Amino acid sequence: MSRRVVPVSTLVHYLKEAMEGDPVLHGVLVEGEVSNLRKPYSGHWYFSLKDDHASISCVMFRSANARVSFPLKNGDQVILRGDVSVYEAGGSMQIIASSLQPSGIGDLYLQLEALKKKLSAEGLFAEEHKKKIPVFPDRLGLITGNNTAAREDVLITLKRRWPLVEIHEYPCAVQGKEAAPQIIASLKKADMDGNDVLLLVRGGGSLEDLWCFNDEALARTIYDCRTPIITGVGHEIDFTIADYVADLRANTPTGAAEAAVPDKMEVEQQLGVIRKRMISLMQSQLNEKRIHLDHLAGRPVLSQPEKMVESQHMQLKYLKEKLMTFTAVPMRKQESLSPLKRSLVLLAKGKISSTRNILTQNEEGLVRNTRQSILDTRKKLQKNEALLDAYSPLKVLSRGYAVASLNGHTIDSVTQVEIGSDIDVRLQDGRLSARVLDKGETPCRKQK
Repeated sequence: MSRRVVPVSTLVHYLKEAMEGDPVLHGVLVEGEVSNLRKPYSGHWYFSLKDDHASISCVMFRSANARVSFPLKNGDQVILRGDVSVYEAGGSMQIIASSLQPSGIGDLYLQLEALKKKLSAEGLFAEEHKKKIPVFPDRLGLITGNNTAAREDVLITLKRRWPLVEIHEYPCAVQGKEAAPQIIASLKKADMDGNDVLLLVRGGGSLEDLWCFNDEALARTIYDCRTPIITGVGHEIDFTIADYVADLRANTPTGAAEAAVPDKMEVEQQLGVIRKRMISLMQSQLNEKRIHLDHLAGRPVLSQPEKMVESQHMQLKYLKEKLMTFTAVPMRKQESLSPLKRSLVLLAKGKISSTRNILTQNEEGLVRNTRQSILDTRKKLQKNEALLDAYSPLKVLSRGYAVASLNGHTIDSVTQVEIGSDIDVRLQDGRLSARVLDKGETPCRKQK
C-alpha cells in the first residue's frame, strides 16, 4: 500500500488535532512529582511531571497558576488537571494544566468535582435563583467562628463602612467534622430572625480546612434560605460549593462585608451631589418665579390699584342711576294692565260656567247609555244561555239516551270496541261500568 510523503509539521499538526479532539484527553487528572520547574518573567510555569517510569512536559499559564493556593517547587507531589496536547514547534507532547492540588487530597478533589456537577445539574447554581442583595440593610446576620481574624475583619469593615447596620452574630465552628451541622443550624436560625442579609465567612486555609463548606446538606440549606446570603470563604483563589450556591460570592471575608453594606463616605458624597442638584434646581425655579412675579407686579392691578377701584366705582354709580329710572316703569305698567285684568276675570268666569253645563249634560247622557247597554247585554246573555241549554248533551240524556266511552274517549262506532272491552256508560243521573258481550252494525252502516 503506497503512502504519500508529508512534512514533519503536517504530521505533528495531525497528532495535535487528534489529541485535542479526543475527549478522554480533556480534563485528565494526573499525579506525579514536579521537576525542572521554571517561572520566567512572562508569569507562565514550565515543569515536568514524573514518576518512577515516565515523565511528561507541562505548562501552566499565568491566568491558571494565579489560582494555585500553595508555593509550587521541585519535588512536590501534586495532582494536576489539564488537557493533553502537542507542542508543534518542538514536536513534543505536553499537558496544559488548568489546576494543581497537593497530593493526598486527590479523593477530596474528586468528591468536590462530583458534587459540583450533581448540584449544578439540579440548578442550585443557576443565576435565576439568586436573590437580590439589599442596598441599605438594617439587620445583618454574621455566621462565622468565635474570636477569629475573619470575624474581626468583618466587624471592623462593617463599622467603618455602615455603622447604622444592626449586627447579629451566630457563632459556629468553621473547620472540622462538626462544622457543617453547626453552620447549618446557625444559618436556619439567622434566616428566621428577620435579618436583611446574611454573611457566611471564614479565613483562608487548605482544601481540608475549608472542606466543611463543600457539604451537600449545607449547600441545600443555603439554597432554601429566604434571606440573601453572601459568602466570603478563604482567599480569592478558593472556591467552595457554598460559594456557588450563595446569592453572592466575595473573594475574602472583608470583601463579603464590603458587598453587604454601602460605604457611608460614598453615600455622603452621593447625597452631597444630590443636594447640590436640588439647590441648583430650586434656585433656578426661584429665579423663574421671581421674574414672573416682577412681571405681574408691573401690571396696573398691582401697580395702580386705586385707578382700578375708581373706574369700577364710576361704572357702579352709572348703573345705579340707570336702575333708578326704571323704578317708575312697573307702576305705569300696572295701571295699564288693570282693565285687561278685569276683562280676563269676567271672561274666565263665563268660560267656567259654560264648561260646567256641558259636563253636566255629558254626565247624564253617559248614565243613560250605560244603563241601556247593561239591559241589552243581559238580554243577549239570557238568549245564549237558553240556546246552550237546548244543545247540551245533558238534555239528550234526560230523554233516555246514554253516552258510552272507552278510556276517556267517546264511542261513536262499534268498530272502536272489541268484545270483552270494559266501557263506561253515562246516564242522566250517574254512570255505569259495562262489558261488551256482542256487537252488530246497523242497517245503515252495512249499506255504506
